[in-house]
Amino acid sequence: MNRAFRKRLQRLLDSPPAIEKGGLQETVDTLYREQYLRTLRILMNLTSENAGEVATELARSVHQAAEEARQAAARLYPQAVRDSQCRSGCSWCCYEQLQVHVLDAVAIAAQLKQPLIYSLEARRSDEVKRVFQPCPFLGPEQTCTVYEHRPLPCRAHHSVDVQRCREAVERQEPERQVPMHIRTYSFTGLPQEATLQVFEELGIDRRPVVLGAAVAALTVDFAGKAQDWLSGGNAFESCVVLTQG
Repeated sequence: MNRAFRKRLQRLLDSPPAIEKGGLQETVDTLYREQYLRTLRILMNLTSENAGEVATELARSVHQAAEEARQAAARLYPQAVRDSQCRSGCSWCCYEQLQVHVLDAVAIAAQLKQPLIYSLEARRSDEVKRVFQPCPFLGPEQTCTVYEHRPLPCRAHHSVDVQRCREAVERQEPERQVPMHIRTYSFTGLPQEATLQVFEELGIDRRPVVLGAAVAALTVDFAGKAQDWLSGGNAFESCVVLTQG
């Protein structure tokens, strides 16, 4: 890590996001701030030799914080837990070319023992929504083979109407409108938003990528991709979801 990067990290550590006292907003602000600071402290350990380990630790911290946020949401909104119709073996939400952040791909790639072969069907955001191929990590029993390391969208997403999930896939609806408790979804995503804000302030690419493509790239050169990416490079350019226009 060069001196300029370390100075920027320290500057951000010295001026973290504020917390508004009282009520729900304090809970939201606290979750966000804790992950913001956690991200900075992990990045303080970055060197030219350990980028892969640092990236993996960042991914682990986001997923752990997301689970804690999801549990906090369950305590605040217990009805959401009761209403959820998500069950093991229900895989309607697993038929898409999933858009994730690089850290979600890192979490999976770090666990794989062999390279992933993946065919990228689309990159434009409007076209990605129209791809209904099964997730490369969906097993023969219609269960997730990387469940403990599943991406943030999979942790946050839930449905209160499994029939709508089925219809969205069978009709191949690009927008896949499925009813859920949006506050639970938003709570779960708070930690990742905090980490992405740090990346933006440090010039680390935070654009969404296609999960399978990014994991495949990482399985070829995990340490090299992580080093280039955390150094502000475009290691995942070929996997980035392109916006329209």
